[in-house]
Amino acid sequence: MSVEIAGLTAGYGDVPVLHDVSLEIRQGRICALIGHNGSGKTTLMRCINGLIKAWKGMIRVAGRDISLMRRNDMARLISLVPQGGHSPFQFSSLEIVLMGGASRVKPWASPCASERRLAMEVCREVGVEGLAATPFNNLSGGQKQLVMLARALFQNAPVMLLDEPNSHLDFSNQHRTMGLMRRFVKERGVTALISLHDPNLALSYADDAVMLRQGRVVAAGPAGEVMDDAHLREAIGSNLMLDRTLSGARVVVPRDVAVK
Repeated sequence: MSVEIAGLTAGYGDVPVLHDVSLEIRQGRICALIGHNGSGKTTLMRCINGLIKAWKGMIRVAGRDISLMRRNDMARLISLVPQGGHSPFQFSSLEIVLMGGASRVKPWASPCASERRLAMEVCREVGVEGLAATPFNNLSGGQKQLVMLARALFQNAPVMLLDEPNSHLDFSNQHRTMGLMRRFVKERGVTALISLHDPNLALSYADDAVMLRQGRVVAAGPAGEVMDDAHLREAIGSNLMLDRTLSGARVVVPRDVAVK
């Protein structure tokens, strides 16, 4: 289920953030969204999820214009893992995960036993089953990120948007999370857009990359092709370059500490 964006311009108040963005995020692939802070990554995800209305242009999911969808229908198609997380109430982590299935539950009904079992299975897969009874607001930033990922996986939507999901995670959990997403995408044919600050995670796990600068697309296409020196300098920093490790893997490093 692909996401098509055509001529998208959007912003906040009268301040534009995205300028005439056009791209396609293809089914069964991980697309990394790369750019400086303030380049428009979060705004693009909010537009795709219908949280911000486009000033111009159109977004289609599986050929459907999202501006014409009801929120419940959109929840069946698109899940979002936002930056950070806080609950106004003292919900447990398991209850937060179960909220991912809200579109499958009738109004005023509670999740059935099979839904709760499935939620616990997802928690085990992500590695947060031990936090199920812990109040969500008592968790560390990294633990919250993992619980929010479990909620998105439990939602089981064909399109997943992950806004800097590794921002609070340690090195091991960053790679564990990206590996889990890669397996989930390949096994279920999910369409995943993941904003990343680390270009090396994009090189290691993403099929495609979209590079933004000041709300405009610098480059878009297969990650191994578009993430070259020129595009890296334009999108995220003038002092970066591609190099190779001793094993031959491509890595992005500052020019003054290139791999020896």
